[in-house]
Amino acid sequence: MIDDIRYLIVFAKIAEAGSISGGAEALGLTTATASAHLSKLEKNLGCALLYRNTRKLSLTHDGANLLETAKSMLALYEQGVIEFKQRSISTANKLTVSLPAVFLKSAFTRHLADFIKRHPGILLNISYSDTRRDIIADGIDVAFRIGELPDSSLKARHLFVLPRQVVASRELLSHYPTITHPDDLAKLPWIGLNMRQNNREFRHKNGEVAVVTYTPTVYVDNVEAAYALARQQIGLAAPPRYLSEEDVKRGEMLEILPDWSLEPLKVYAIWPSNMSTSSIAYKLINDIYNAIEFHAL
Repeated sequence: MIDDIRYLIVFAKIAEAGSISGGAEALGLTTATASAHLSKLEKNLGCALLYRNTRKLSLTHDGANLLETAKSMLALYEQGVIEFKQRSISTANKLTVSLPAVFLKSAFTRHLADFIKRHPGILLNISYSDTRRDIIADGIDVAFRIGELPDSSLKARHLFVLPRQVVASRELLSHYPTITHPDDLAKLPWIGLNMRQNNREFRHKNGEVAVVTYTPTVYVDNVEAAYALARQQIGLAAPPRYLSEEDVKRGEMLEILPDWSLEPLKVYAIWPSNMSTSSIAYKLINDIYNAIEFHAL
């Protein structure tokens, strides 16, 4: 059936052009292909549709009867293609992006702003949220995610890593014994993240590994919120280093166990598997990758 629809469109275009070669050219086909499609349609229908000679084509009685149906098929095809192309042109520079809220005050946003400035025609819809939205259901073109990714049909590209540190306010730590080992941290109040498990793996400079499991006193759904509460003496937090390093330098916050480190968080771009490599979304991924590669976040 699908083949017959294709053959009907070819037949209508040949009849409209008055020649097989003209119809073929209008459809972007070779003359041989158009002729073969016409012959297959006649064979499937069991009748001749066109009289052919060296000078011109003319419709047979059966061809004249079928032509209106073929013209309707051609009109639907042409109208659909034109409307699709118009929609594609109007949406080519529309882009929906999802990224973690913690990137709001990072260099990532600066790189994103640079991309927007270089492409002033883009209509960008940006969602800053640590909630992992459904890319397909929510119509997201590209999402930037922190942490390991679950197996899925989506495509992904590792972009960079985020070093992090465990910090607490000086005032909070003054109420507890001196911390000498990660095991001591289980006794302190922590600020939990809804999207992460309540444990941390520490690695010492000498290679020793220690895993700390804790029970948070408060949960939040946002890394920046966790750090803001840590600054208010509520508990410990493990933000990206860029978020807390200036406060640590000023002595407003203390890095806990600086000889022990947490594994950096991996940051990925993920997108639907059928996204074109020529799309503006794919260009954004490459631009962010190149910007982060040569400039520290």
